[in-house]
Amino acid sequence: IWVITPASAFSSPVAEASLGMALDLARGITLADRQFREGVEEYGLAGNTGTFRYAGAPIGIIGFGDLGKELRELTRPFKNAVHVYDPWLPDDIIHRLDCIPSSLDEVFSKSRVVYVFASVTSENEGFIGTRQFQAMQPGSAFLLMSRAAVVDFPAMLDAVRSGHIRAATDVFPDEPVTSDDPVRSLPGLLLSAHRTGGTRDAFYRLGSMAVSDAEL
Repeated sequence: IWVITPASAFSSPVAEASLGMALDLARGITLADRQFREGVEEYGLAGNTGTFRYAGAPIGIIGFGDLGKELRELTRPFKNAVHVYDPWLPDDIIHRLDCIPSSLDEVFSKSRVVYVFASVTSENEGFIGTRQFQAMQPGSAFLLMSRAAVVDFPAMLDAVRSGHIRAATDVFPDEPVTSDDPVRSLPGLLLSAHRTGGTRDAFYRLGSMAVSDAEL
């Protein structure tokens, strides 16, 4: 039985959006825009309260498949130490891409920015929860870019609501999100409607890859 998948077509656009959202969380770009529109902006140093430089900040990647590897390549100019947790990969593969094989706890405690690209299985639902969020450094950024089920979603929202971390998510436990869902008005949470991979070129790439595989 030949099993083929064109899923890697989404890796580049998702990684690109993930980096953009991480920069936004680190530097407070969307927040500053909202404050300016509301007439409560602050200038210079005062306007950077709670922000941090992405360049040089240690980052963590959970799930080191196509998406994780693509993100790693995009981050190279920023010279981050990259901690990777992926129990399905041997350490050698992680080392080859200049990353540090790490436990789940190490990723959360040592990283200023944590990206989640993990797939969901019957055994790992909700494996990221309160303990992991509490281990993060205050003011750190958490990005949920694939499979909402791997995260205890209420625990993530609680961590954001408390001000301990800020977060971004492209996925939700139930989609589409209802119009009255409180997630829409939670400060410190950057929202995206499961759109980071859905670029026109990615869908054309899906078709091209499927045809190429069929021709084989």
